[in-house]
Amino acid sequence: MNSRLNRRVKIVCTLGPASSTPEVIEGMLEAGMDVARLNLAYGTQEEHSRLIAEVRRLSEKLALPTGILLDLPGLKRRSGDIRAVFGGDLDFALSQKADFIALSFISSAQQVIEVKRMLGEMSADVSLVVKIEEAAALEDSAAILEIGDGLMVARGDLALEISIEKVPLAQKRLIRDANYRGRPVITATQMLESMARSPAPTRAEAADVANAILDGTDAVMLSEETAIGSYPVEAVQMMARIAVEAETALPYQQILHERWQHAPPEVNDATAGAACQIAHQIQARAIVAFTAGGTTALRVSKYRPRQPVLAVTPSDKIVRRLSLAWGVLPVRKPDTANLEQVFDLARVVALETGAAKSGDLLVVTAGIPLSFAGSTNLVKVHRV
Repeated sequence: MNSRLNRRVKIVCTLGPASSTPEVIEGMLEAGMDVARLNLAYGTQEEHSRLIAEVRRLSEKLALPTGILLDLPGLKRRSGDIRAVFGGDLDFALSQKADFIALSFISSAQQVIEVKRMLGEMSADVSLVVKIEEAAALEDSAAILEIGDGLMVARGDLALEISIEKVPLAQKRLIRDANYRGRPVITATQMLESMARSPAPTRAEAADVANAILDGTDAVMLSEETAIGSYPVEAVQMMARIAVEAETALPYQQILHERWQHAPPEVNDATAGAACQIAHQIQARAIVAFTAGGTTALRVSKYRPRQPVLAVTPSDKIVRRLSLAWGVLPVRKPDTANLEQVFDLARVVALETGAAKSGDLLVVTAGIPLSFAGSTNLVKVHRV
């Protein structure tokens, strides 16, 4: 069975001097790294390019889809308009075909709009993760969520902005708001910080990670622990173990009910929610979501089903982009020509991943017409 089927929360790992060799990167991938983060505030573009190539080579070797997130220092290092602040780093990120770009020290939704406009001019298709680390961004977070593709709760700089005692409640609010909008959210900074020096975390750190997971975060992030720490692989292993344990306490039925109560009047969203409701009621082994652009899988993820979400897509880019989505195991398969092939392929994927065995029930969701992004409108119960 695919080991990632047992864990819903994703793990983002920062690469650095401690995690720059093929052996360590491979160890981190096997331990559970879903997304590799490179902070452009440190190192050279040549060093980053080498690490990106290494991650992609090893993820292909291990058949473990892995996203690349490039963290742009932005206004922390430069001043001027948005084009002057982010332009050069955006060029580099796009040249590397980054899956996610994180924007640092954003203070308003308008700035995100300007970056999106730049990306449009560059004909670029990349997910924007906005780091909430300024008081102004926290105040404008609802508008930022509408425009950006995801959030990072950057607790270190945010604590300096709003005072440390306010961070826990801010974190809970940001996670909740992102959850209801179906935007992936990363909780970051000092999650297992003592593991930069010690082979085990403190009890407080373990509780911090578990609480972020219980709050609903899509991903938890390691920074110094994997970038410059003495135990990068062990830190990933520990993060995965804490996540799996915390997820046993998630109130799946309650979450599904609450999200259903706040669902927008949209066919796409209603279909995804219905797939999760049916899967819960019949105790299906998995939900198989056929997704051209990734939105079907993200909509299903929003409802936090207990079952793994097998996201089937013909696009390598979408496979990597779904590496940040809670509960989603992306699988690349060729396009299907008709519905009969869809259901046959759902069975094959469920068996190949170990999510189900012969005789088990699946819930399949897709869009008609097939391969048309954003048209989720079909749900079927299917026996393997």
